Amino acid sequence: MKNRKNHLRLSLLFMITGTLLINACKKVPVAETEAISVKMKTSTLHEETTTPTFVTNTKNLNIVMFVPTDNPALPDYKTRLTALFTHFQTWLHTEMLRYGYDKYMGLAKVDSTNLIRFIEIPAAGPQADYPYSSSISATKILNEINAYKATHASEFSNSSHMLILLPQRTDAGDQPFYGWGKNCFALDNANMAVDKIPNPNSNYLGGMLHELGHGLNLPHDHAKYASEQPTLGTSLMGSGNVTFSKGQPTFLTEVDAAILNRNEVFQNPLPTETPYESATTTISANATFNSTTQAFNLTGSFTSNKDVSDILVYMDPNVNSEGTGTNKDYNAVTWRFTPGTGNTISGSIPLSELYYKNNEPYELKAKLLLKNGNVITQTYSFSFLNGVPQIGSNGSAKFFQNASYGGYGISLPVGQYTTADLVSLGISNNDVSSVNVGLGVKVIMYDGDNFTGSSIELTSSSSYTSTFNDKASSIKVIAL
Repeated sequence: MKNRKNHLRLSLLFMITGTLLINACKKVPVAETEAISVKMKTSTLHEETTTPTFVTNTKNLNIVMFVPTDNPALPDYKTRLTALFTHFQTWLHTEMLRYGYDKYMGLAKVDSTNLIRFIEIPAAGPQADYPYSSSISATKILNEINAYKATHASEFSNSSHMLILLPQRTDAGDQPFYGWGKNCFALDNANMAVDKIPNPNSNYLGGMLHELGHGLNLPHDHAKYASEQPTLGTSLMGSGNVTFSKGQPTFLTEVDAAILNRNEVFQNPLPTETPYESATTTISANATFNSTTQAFNLTGSFTSNKDVSDILVYMDPNVNSEGTGTNKDYNAVTWRFTPGTGNTISGSIPLSELYYKNNEPYELKAKLLLKNGNVITQTYSFSFLNGVPQIGSNGSAKFFQNASYGGYGISLPVGQYTTADLVSLGISNNDVSSVNVGLGVKVIMYDGDNFTGSSIELTSSSSYTSTFNDKASSIKVIAL
């Protein structure tokens, strides 16, 4: 059938890569002017002789210094970065304590020096071989690291998370600086030091901590506009790379802290759960809008064969963000709710916490945070129209010709549609391959006209209708 081969290829790729998430942030200009001084300040020299204390867990963050053949690592990086990562560790712990999580990110120690363990790996090629482009560099670098690990396994902690540093390029070229699944990339130069905070000329310091957040499973998010931003400042996983670097108020959101609370390198002792083990789950979420209280009331239920610790909700406006030209979730406002009795979902989302609420499309991402650290996501679409969220009886579903929401896409409001109705609206008979189900509605598709024959019911979006691909001849869009 149409697009079956492409879908199978995509499915095979997903099976191979598992739950790989790529978080490529706004590109950092590596040629940015920085006042790099070879001569150390007194405070830096003091850090060399007074080694800071830090916490080591059973599983720790792997920190790799990946050194191209023509660009050596700075000779002081181990002492300088030990102080910096100890600062990061303390900052994360302080932020997590705000929400009651007394956890530290684990940093491996070299007993003979009391410094953080850095795994220095010689690269196969020169610096020009490893540009910013993830399609060129990410897999190439990881392959070289894995080849080194095969013969130096004892240098690595038994965890899934790795921060990969490259010395800043000396040829003015760009280099990797982004999250890549449970790995992340950043650069090192002489200004990557605690005593260089704040730095008015560079966002690299906060950028490293931001990308580390991605490598520790954190997606982008934004401060709540009413209750957080005025008092706490900027979310680290929003534009925190800028504010942290400049010494301005920067914080972890509650959702970020909850995710880190379940991250394997924050556990000491280790829990009984296997980290990030997959689960069989379902999520059924619904929302109504109370015009009197001006709030979304979120309800629903879930099933899971693994323990769920938290319900996470991302309200993500699909608008251009932070000047990037594309939506990258920087302005997704987040909530954490406790699972209710009987695996129920319940919570309130005040409209006052959102900035975009006039005529914008949105995604509501309902997520199950498992005790083993895995996160399961279900996405629902809706939009604002003249300040009113279009959900429930005002909601709709969008039907696509091809898998993965490709080909033509036609939105249908709540209602019933025969074959003739669908054709008149631009949906050919037996031609639907994926469906974007709006918030507060469900879809029933029938393989016969006039709502006859076999059917399939969807309460959430489907990127491929699988056994019902190219079968829809009549459709109902029903308000929940």
